[in-house]
Amino acid sequence: MNKSIFKIKFSFLLSLLLIILYVVYSLVIVGGTNKNLEPPSISHWFGTDLTGYDVFIKSINAFGLEVLTLLVVFTAIYFFGLFFGMILSYFSKAWIRELLLNLIHYWVTLPVLLIALFIIVLLGAGQMNATFVMIFVFIPTQALYVYNQLETVKKNDFFVAKKSYGFTKAYIYINHLFPNIKSNFTNYTVARMPEIIMMNLALNFLGLGVQPPANSFGRMLFDGLSFMFSAWWMWIFVILLILILYILIQNITRRFIL
Repeated sequence: MNKSIFKIKFSFLLSLLLIILYVVYSLVIVGGTNKNLEPPSISHWFGTDLTGYDVFIKSINAFGLEVLTLLVVFTAIYFFGLFFGMILSYFSKAWIRELLLNLIHYWVTLPVLLIALFIIVLLGAGQMNATFVMIFVFIPTQALYVYNQLETVKKNDFFVAKKSYGFTKAYIYINHLFPNIKSNFTNYTVARMPEIIMMNLALNFLGLGVQPPANSFGRMLFDGLSFMFSAWWMWIFVILLILILYILIQNITRRFIL
């Protein structure tokens, strides 16, 4: 427990440090006109990019957007996946349930990233569209997990006993079945956070997410490819911040969600 609390405190202190550094850096340290592709220095800790924009400022802005996108997608797929999974299990008519299950099973066999790319090309580039697409492609597998968990729990004797006592089906689902699957489903959704981050990185790397002048990790990595050795600071610090994001997610969710 002490080790877990220490990790949480470390995560919050690290987040607070990044915020303080960002405020102080943007108000005090960064000067006026910046030179293009300037290496890391006292005036520009992470150097500057091809347009002369400070890489540290871009990185922190992208970090905040990555966290916001992660929270939105996680919350949406958790509640929508839970809702549709419970509805799927609640159906009494076998043919409706079989139809929906077959559609979901077929969906699971498809490459999710390719589906996301196809949909976002139809909708148009933009972070809002990218967020919607990620939510859309993750929900079916979330619902399928909830359905399988519910069907397993329904085989227990208490489910039959509650029905025999006259409790309504909706009451049993909400007050007895859901509490039995809540922990496992939460763990499953939390485990998908790295998958959400990677998909967001991929979409932005391809230019289908955040559009200029906003910044994203994926776009910054793409821009840094052309200067992998000559201007290494354009991408190396982005990778470090991505690793920090993974550490924060692991520590915080392990304490408050898992």
